[in-house]
Amino acid sequence: MREFYKRHWNLIVNMGILIATLIIAAVAFKLVIPYFLPFLLGLILALVMEPMVRLFLRLKISRIAATSISMLVTVGFLGVLMWHAISTLVWELARIISNLPYFISILKSSSFLLAQKLQTISEGFPPEFAIHLNRNTEKFLDIISENLSLLAGGTLHLITTLPNQLLIVVIMLIATFFISKDLPKIKKWFVSSMPEQFQRKLWFMADDLYKASIGYIKAQIILSLISALVVFIGLIIVGADYIVTASLLSGLFSPVPVIGVGAVFIPLIVFNLVTGNTYMTVGLLIVFAVVVAVKHSLEPLVLGENIGIDPLAVLISLYAGYELLGFYGFILGPFVLITYNTLHKAKAFAWLSQGKDNCKDSSGSIP
Repeated sequence: MREFYKRHWNLIVNMGILIATLIIAAVAFKLVIPYFLPFLLGLILALVMEPMVRLFLRLKISRIAATSISMLVTVGFLGVLMWHAISTLVWELARIISNLPYFISILKSSSFLLAQKLQTISEGFPPEFAIHLNRNTEKFLDIISENLSLLAGGTLHLITTLPNQLLIVVIMLIATFFISKDLPKIKKWFVSSMPEQFQRKLWFMADDLYKASIGYIKAQIILSLISALVVFIGLIIVGADYIVTASLLSGLFSPVPVIGVGAVFIPLIVFNLVTGNTYMTVGLLIVFAVVVAVKHSLEPLVLGENIGIDPLAVLISLYAGYELLGFYGFILGPFVLITYNTLHKAKAFAWLSQGKDNCKDSSGSIP
């Protein structure tokens, strides 16, 4: 056992620190984030805008002017993009809602026909099998009904929280302006408040953390756009309805681990299967398989090129973050991993190796 600890000491320590960091960050995130969410989002947006601000600073204008222009460009671009996406989404959702009674009637008739077919098929089997089959069919239909109810309730909850979300956006934009305007001063104050021997490492860590964070966001945007584009082309080929809505939702769910674009495709596939539309079911299955294959083929390359971290480690951080924090864990998990990777590069944990060597020198073994 002691030999095992000797050989794998650094790995054990690194894993322990990573797990402890994730737990501490999760607890802090859960306690603090409800009060500081607009400012955290403002900081992230300010960091994303920083390259554009530096570009405008080359034109010999003040930082306030550079920040104002960068915000106008960024917010204007995002606003136009979101307006177009939301207007298209609302239009297609209105079509779906207007056709909802028709869809429900099809589901009911298809469910009735399916139940009749299953009953006919089960007549040749033992009674226990027929009872079990009918019971599972009822459970399946109940699950579909329950999920539709949850979806409707979630949509209603989202609509009722829109005023609060709008307030968060306004505060975030104000915070973004002030943080971006004073970003060099904030950096200098933060570094100068640390002991002099740590300042060089802090500058290195801040620069590496910034590059990795921007790289991760860039990688996820690239993968989401690729997923949305593949879905858009695939749905045009198979002749599906609501192409823009499905493509936008696929791009939105693309970064979510495990589920991903399946959150969009699985309900569509089940609906077409139940309604007896075999052609569309097969077409959607093929498009779904192609999207998953393309994304997973490109993911290691895109992530590795942008942040330099193994995709498996990113996946673990996403899953662990989700288990600890839910949806917000998708955001926090990778950033904790990036922070840990930056600290490791800066040799912030070198004292642990020194402590291990001291233990070996003094006692000949690790306690």
